[in-house]
Amino acid sequence: MTWYRKYPLFTSLLTLCAVLAAGEAGWIFERSAVARSSAAKLAKKRGELQAMSQLVPAPKRDVAEAIGADLAGAQRALATMQAALQGRGPAAERLRQARHPRARTDAYFDLATFVERTRELARKNAVDVRGDAARLGFSAYANEGPELERIELIFRQRQTVQYLAEALIEARPLAILAVKREVPLTRAEREERALAVKNAAPGDPGAEPAATAADEGPDFFTIDPRISVRAPGFLESTAFRFVFIGQTAVLRAFLNRLAAFELPVLVREVEVEPVSADEALHPAAGDDVAVETAPASVVLTLGPAPVPARKAIAGPAIAPIVGKPYSKFTVTVEYLELVPSPAPAVDGAPAMPAPTP
Repeated sequence: MTWYRKYPLFTSLLTLCAVLAAGEAGWIFERSAVARSSAAKLAKKRGELQAMSQLVPAPKRDVAEAIGADLAGAQRALATMQAALQGRGPAAERLRQARHPRARTDAYFDLATFVERTRELARKNAVDVRGDAARLGFSAYANEGPELERIELIFRQRQTVQYLAEALIEARPLAILAVKREVPLTRAEREERALAVKNAAPGDPGAEPAATAADEGPDFFTIDPRISVRAPGFLESTAFRFVFIGQTAVLRAFLNRLAAFELPVLVREVEVEPVSADEALHPAAGDDVAVETAPASVVLTLGPAPVPARKAIAGPAIAPIVGKPYSKFTVTVEYLELVPSPAPAVDGAPAMPAPTP
């Protein structure tokens, strides 16, 4: 008979002691690993604390409160700007409630109605709509509606042009010579163009013409990127250009109307040049003026009704000592659109370290 059969109790005690010793060794090893990990974390935290102690401003409670106040102020300013970019008044309300056409035929009739009503408004205000301005920037759709993927884009441009054209007509220029807009781009086209510009080599003469060569024409123009407020990913814009003949008071009245910010429209550029004799003497439709007998002297008022034109009186014409100065104005504006970005919730914001007292 072997010894472990002869002494079973002693054998059991030895086995239990061996198991306990093995468990104790495993526990000591596990605790040692945890202690080493904790020591490494402690060293890392001490390093972070040391780095934070050298920050300017220091992460103290009063500094945290000041940062919180600044953040709240920035959020209020952002909300104010977002509200301003929505516009105000009847024009903004009309823009918000409008629903774009769904079919090409409906879009065509929408544009045709807009052109007819605007030209009728111009006739009532004795404003001559000439040349390239005949279709108010939409001559490409004189016979058919826009493509399906561009109906909404064209409709939104039409609404903006309507507001701008009505504001200009109310200022009563002598004539409107051109109405131009940017080529409407879909989201994919915008991203493709932004990527092309980003990847173009600095000073590459072929990059920009390839992107904008198709944007020029009777209806279209390309705004100089140096004067645009466009910031991809943050602020988008659509540019419009109006060319008209009038006196300085006309330009002032037009700009004052835009400054009311009924729609988020910013004036980016104003060009002035002398008007040619042919353009200045061209009578508006319906005017009963004999241009052959005397130099034209047209008086435009900002009152509720235009001053009726006087008929030419037979006899020697008397030229005015100081003629009425007319100029050709080119006004470029941008309609702003804030790119929506999901703002992180306050609860989801990264936690700041507890400030030291």
